[in-house]
Amino acid sequence: MGLIKVQVTLNVYLISLERLVRDTIATLYVRKWRQVEKENVVSIEDSMLPEIIRIQAEGFETKSGNGIRRYSKRMRKIFYVVKSQDRVVGYCIYYIKPDLSLKGFKKKSVIYSISVDKDFRRKGCGERLLKESIKEMRLNEVSSILLYVNTKNLPAIRLYEKMGFRTTEEIKDICGLKETCYEMELRIF
Repeated sequence: MGLIKVQVTLNVYLISLERLVRDTIATLYVRKWRQVEKENVVSIEDSMLPEIIRIQAEGFETKSGNGIRRYSKRMRKIFYVVKSQDRVVGYCIYYIKPDLSLKGFKKKSVIYSISVDKDFRRKGCGERLLKESIKEMRLNEVSSILLYVNTKNLPAIRLYEKMGFRTTEEIKDICGLKETCYEMELRIF
């Protein structure tokens, strides 16, 4: 086995280990998660998965349903679904990211994926998802929320800015191969 192949294999294992540790810590946080009553926004139920995966495929060409399935099991309390007349019209999935600094230990959350059915875009569904989930993040003492958005997705960027998110940096290849994304952050505390 060549040195490059060993290095690639090692990197894959390290990334998998990092995700496992992060998800394990997040699962412990979510066990004690306090929820608030939300307007037309509910936590995921297994019966909603096919519609959520359809909405994801509609909004993201490169995403598979594997992440959604994984987070629907592990992060059920912070996997938000917006409904209109009992129909799933959008979702927002978070994961918790522990942040250790010289100032102490903080909880950050990251939006793994957010999307709204194409027939319900620009009707306030995405804004409602964000408002209701941010309210719950605040209640659970999450210090800030991060997200990554393609620089070409101007409607989403405008929504995030309206909600108070600020661009912190530009990153390549995180939103897709040869794609450029903004990392955006909303500081809560």
